[in-house]
Amino acid sequence: MSYGFVFLIGLVAAVSSCLAVTGGLLLAVAAKYNERHPDLTGFQKFKPTLYFNIGRVVGYTVLGALVGAMGSFLTLSPGVNGAVMVAASLVMIILGFQLLHVFPRLKRFQPRMPKRLAHKIHDLSGHDSKTAPFVLGALTFFLPCGFTQALQLYVLSSGDALRGGLTMLFFSLGTLPALMSLSALSSYAKGSFQRYFMKAAGVVVILLGLFNIKSGLALSGTKIDVASWFLRPDTQEVTKDPNVEMVNGVQVVNMKVSGLEYYPYRFTVQKGMPVEWRIDGSGAQGCAQVIIAPKLKITEYLTKGVKTIRFTPTQVGEIPFSCSMGMTTPGAKFVVVDQGSGNSDQGTVNTEQKTACDPTVANCL
Repeated sequence: MSYGFVFLIGLVAAVSSCLAVTGGLLLAVAAKYNERHPDLTGFQKFKPTLYFNIGRVVGYTVLGALVGAMGSFLTLSPGVNGAVMVAASLVMIILGFQLLHVFPRLKRFQPRMPKRLAHKIHDLSGHDSKTAPFVLGALTFFLPCGFTQALQLYVLSSGDALRGGLTMLFFSLGTLPALMSLSALSSYAKGSFQRYFMKAAGVVVILLGLFNIKSGLALSGTKIDVASWFLRPDTQEVTKDPNVEMVNGVQVVNMKVSGLEYYPYRFTVQKGMPVEWRIDGSGAQGCAQVIIAPKLKITEYLTKGVKTIRFTPTQVGEIPFSCSMGMTTPGAKFVVVDQGSGNSDQGTVNTEQKTACDPTVANCL
């Protein structure tokens, strides 16, 4: 994978669903800073977002090199990624309400570092305000983004610190144009436009926070399937799944990814029997290029061909799966049932059922 191609991936990522996470956090911080310092010049307001973006580039480079050098040491599980996303989203929502001045009591909420850590940072930085946005920008490396995690897996497989650092460097540089444009817009707004911008920013930040919480819960294995609330219980699952084929004692599942959608997206499999999950990822876009199943501890990058994942379900229940940001088809999952109630006769004809429903033999009504 050339570095030029990685740069192009960054350009695309910056205007994709990834902007909902990083861009939302940047917008929240910038808008809050501008509200506290309305008399500063545009460039002075622009400085914190500049430090944020510099920290992002430096952080991606350094952490990318570490991932390449130390393998899976810095690779976060989907559950941890989900928790990070939920925490960041809650902060975004609180900042959004502060910008709207809806709940005055929320003004008391001011996240602070532990005193010892704060004193150390203060000693290092004096009265400079570069540290906080710089560190925040660097830590966006750990926020879930399909493009980012796809490259992290690529870097992880390379086992090369230099390649890892350069790959993530060019990716972060590719995201700069969109993020810097957002930074400039938030910094140079003045007068009545600034007031309206702050209100609009508050609403956008809250909406992005709510959206990201849903995605974070999905990543942590807490799937919110709104569609299932409106379905009758007897239509949600089937015990004999036509999308699961039994081949030599192995349950073969074929799934296609198109954009951010899975076709099909629900499968009924039997407990204790091997499953061969064949995924055609040639049409996957954005975060759908990485598929995760937290309960199975599976995180896989989908190639342009067919990716085969093998596992054996050991417990009856549900195994949800999604992209690395939880933005794919709602309710996607495996439903695990006891042997004998699923697909053991899949691909064969049940002659008893056929005879019972044959009008030449019996009344089917």
